[in-house]
Amino acid sequence: MTAPALAVTGLTVRYEGADRRALDEVGFDVAPGEILGILGPTGAGKSTLLQCLSGVIPRHEDSAAMRGDIEIFGRPLSDFAGLSEITETVGLVMQDPEMQLVNTVVREELVWGMENRGIPVPEIERRLRRAAGLFDIGGLLDRFTHALSGGEKQRVVVASIFCLNPRIMLLDEPTSELDPAGTEGVMNAIRVLADEGVTVIVVEHKIEELAVHADRLIAMHQGRVEAVGTPREVLMGPAAPDRPQVLDIALRLREQGHWDAEPPLSVPAAVATWQSMTNAPHRKEDS
Repeated sequence: MTAPALAVTGLTVRYEGADRRALDEVGFDVAPGEILGILGPTGAGKSTLLQCLSGVIPRHEDSAAMRGDIEIFGRPLSDFAGLSEITETVGLVMQDPEMQLVNTVVREELVWGMENRGIPVPEIERRLRRAAGLFDIGGLLDRFTHALSGGEKQRVVVASIFCLNPRIMLLDEPTSELDPAGTEGVMNAIRVLADEGVTVIVVEHKIEELAVHADRLIAMHQGRVEAVGTPREVLMGPAAPDRPQVLDIALRLREQGHWDAEPPLSVPAAVATWQSMTNAPHRKEDS
């Protein structure tokens, strides 16, 4: 049996002066190459969880008292010498991309971390080309980072973490400033990484995107894990913090006797199912 890429047991965090725990006995495993989506309302503890998994808490957050166990590929996170060693395995993309941009030009941003690690120039160039293609930022390489849009900054930050070749990527709302096409592009790139064995944990409010791309979901509320399972299991269960609108519509139609198939999690799936149910497939008209 393959050991989990990440194992969390009894993870509890309380911030100084807070009236309740930010995380309360959280526990779950994530397999290598799995995409795990984390759902929950504001204040559910999602960002705090990612900061714990990346070692930021408790190493660089004095106001947070933490207990519990986190293992990275079987090794306790507490055994790592420091954040520099943790980042060799775990990459974190924070909510605000501005906080992670440290260079003035996009190309410099992407190669900076690799140069600091002494990666050979040919390998740097290979990773740079791949990141530019995977995250569709080839046209941005010579742009000033301060002149980028919010969505462009998000893609650059995700690409810069990808260039460091982490085995686990933690993404905190990586598509919040992207349009639907940009969001789909980033999520497709995440799937490519997962197919290559990278474990991805992503906090995202775009429920339909996670429903389509995640292997499993965790629903959180007030610091506790309320449900863990496949997207369908979690989104159709009582602990779902929200559902894709298309799923809600299908469930209402089913209650009225107008939908007798499995409720869809995405609009394309709904269209295909509806065409099949009505036996009226879309035909392209002759021009």
